[in-house]
Amino acid sequence: MNRYSMTLIAIAAAGLCTAARANLFSDKFEMLVAADRASDAPAQSGPLTCALVDGGYIEAGDPIAGEEPPSAASVRQELQDALGKQGFSVGAPSPALLITYHWGILRIDHNEINAPFGINSNTDARIKLVSTENDGAEVENHIFSRKKGSGQNLDASSPVILVGPLESVVENARKPRFFVIVSAYDYKSVADHQQPRLLWRTKLSAQESSGGMSDVIPSLIATGASFFGKGLRDTAIVETTTMKSVTPAHDGPSTQMAMGSENPGAQSIDSLVKQEHGQFSGTSNGGG
Repeated sequence: MNRYSMTLIAIAAAGLCTAARANLFSDKFEMLVAADRASDAPAQSGPLTCALVDGGYIEAGDPIAGEEPPSAASVRQELQDALGKQGFSVGAPSPALLITYHWGILRIDHNEINAPFGINSNTDARIKLVSTENDGAEVENHIFSRKKGSGQNLDASSPVILVGPLESVVENARKPRFFVIVSAYDYKSVADHQQPRLLWRTKLSAQESSGGMSDVIPSLIATGASFFGKGLRDTAIVETTTMKSVTPAHDGPSTQMAMGSENPGAQSIDSLVKQEHGQFSGTSNGGG
């Protein structure tokens, strides 16, 4: 091989390395959106007043050291800013909505004991994170039927007859994911100790390999805010870029509803948020 040929090979190799490096360190990633909206949810014709409650950070499934989540104060500030841009007014004295949010990372829990004739809590949480309500129910019903007949589960083998969006649910549920879940309830139904009336829920997630959690979570909120209050037939994929956490304007309860006993329905709200936390983290049985 002559010197000219070797030079061409070296240039080509350098180009490939540069391209690979650019792709490896790219700040772009794919966000998965699953959004449900109740059929009787009122249309938003103007600014909607809401109370904002942080359901807490979640790190569930197989433990892996090294994650550095953004601060709770910065997540709250980012969400409040995002809600404001979508026409929601946070902190009004007479809120129409109770908006709760949970955020963190969800992985497979390989140590969870398999439920022979049901859906494990961790499996249930992972399926629901990456699916609309209808698609998630179809996938779980199919897995439940397979388990009754053969003892198989989601982590042992893929359901072979699920195709299209349902097959995507199974594949996406296998991967560790950063997430933000935002839920809106009719405030009066919760404060009056009635059955909480869920109006809409938006679930935003991305694979753990998308970047650092402190960069991915803010991007999920900022990019996914346009889906707040919306309903999707199937999940959507949106390309976005990582961003740094904001510095909170307020590092106290002023941007969030205080949960003291003087607030109407504080006990009901606290109970609702704890129930959500168990369901979303896969630490309580929300499956069939």
